[in-house]
Amino acid sequence: MATELLLAEYKALRDEIVKKMDHRTALVVCSVTVSSAVLGFGIDRKSAPLLLVSPLVSLLLGILILFTNSQIGMASDYLRTRFDDPLITPRHKQVGWHASNMRIAYRFGLQTLNFRIPLALIAGSPVVVSVPIALSNIGSWATTTPILVVVLLLLIVYTVQTFTL
Repeated sequence: MATELLLAEYKALRDEIVKKMDHRTALVVCSVTVSSAVLGFGIDRKSAPLLLVSPLVSLLLGILILFTNSQIGMASDYLRTRFDDPLITPRHKQVGWHASNMRIAYRFGLQTLNFRIPLALIAGSPVVVSVPIALSNIGSWATTTPILVVVLLLLIVYTVQTFTL
């Protein structure tokens, strides 16, 4: 009975991880699509406030992606410590594809190259592209300044979360 409960918990968490990974992919695609479309529309209209919607979208979705990554990581760590590590004992020297003796620094480097940098570029590129264009097309500071302040605050939040999550 206890084995069945543990197996059910393991399967449920693995399913949750897969769903969150699918959700993350959808968020990335949505971020690229929506921010690109809004950026193009803002350039076409030469509207600073509209141009600044692109980084708002990309940064907000970027923060959600970081949160989703942390949820995936927490569930994975739980599975590793609750199930994988106890099963891989000195008498079971076989290591599965998901378990590795990689050095932590090497794993961090792989995560940085494979996930952190691309996600930061997806979230940050609209900021780098749209803010200078928006500043060169300001019609009214009254409508542009609040949006610009929010974009900068979101950029700070995203940057902090990138290095703390």
